[in-house]
Amino acid sequence: MPHSAIRASAPRATCFAHNRIAKLTERKPAKKAPAKTTKSATKSDDAPEKDRQFVTALARGLDVLRCFTRTTPALGTADIARMTGLAQPTVWRLCYTLIQEGYLVQTDRGGRLRPGISVLGLGQAAIASMPIAELARDDMQALASRFQCAVSLGMRDGHYMVYMQRMQGSQIILRDLEVGSRVPLSSSATGWAYLAGLPDDEREKVFKELQEIEKKRWTTLLPKIKQSITQYKRTGYIVNKGSLHEQINAVAVPILSSDGTVLLSLSAGGISLVFDDDTLVKVGQELKRLAVRFASALDTMK
Repeated sequence: MPHSAIRASAPRATCFAHNRIAKLTERKPAKKAPAKTTKSATKSDDAPEKDRQFVTALARGLDVLRCFTRTTPALGTADIARMTGLAQPTVWRLCYTLIQEGYLVQTDRGGRLRPGISVLGLGQAAIASMPIAELARDDMQALASRFQCAVSLGMRDGHYMVYMQRMQGSQIILRDLEVGSRVPLSSSATGWAYLAGLPDDEREKVFKELQEIEKKRWTTLLPKIKQSITQYKRTGYIVNKGSLHEQINAVAVPILSSDGTVLLSLSAGGISLVFDDDTLVKVGQELKRLAVRFASALDTMK
């Protein structure tokens, strides 16, 4: 943008700010406008306030893209503003930029937006850069077929876990989930395993983030997560019964590198009538063996 354009826009922004403050003062004369800008409920607020390397506009643009999922493939700007907590004028500008760059496209349904081909290219590049997903395929399929379950390999993406690989052993197990699907960090077996593998101090930081996201649900989720972590310390795997899907039981393990860093999570889930306590123990032991094998493969890829 030319310097002249930047200078020209400043008076308008200043005028708007003064008018806004004046209105607030008229309604609530006893209160003084705070000196600091109120934080929005977006992921970009997680960055340190004085981190000059952090580009807030870029983080907000990525927050917009994360709103699009398999269940929400097309959204309007009002939907995005509600989901991100950003002001609608900000969302308009971000979406306009993403459209110009090919990351969003307009649909024919009332101006709603959906991800463009450029997003697909990034996803394919990400998966291609993690060959462990292909190397794990046969072992995961063998386990899925043996126990008639779904076996998933996931990695963290903000407050979600993204499936890098997923193999089905039964046609009735959550067919709507596949490679690229995202599940909540706070309620999925894959997410709980990731949390279980974190050092205590790092886990507490993530807990604070999840508390802001989950709000009222957090009081119900936290005891279950802590119980699963206690179980992990005792058995080496976590069990999740019905937290993500009411009729699905699951077991999962973190995949740790040689230095103890959590890299990925490996989970297996099945219908609760079939995936009973005995089966969960058997599958949990199998997942532990696979996790060691996958971790060794990851170390050699570094």
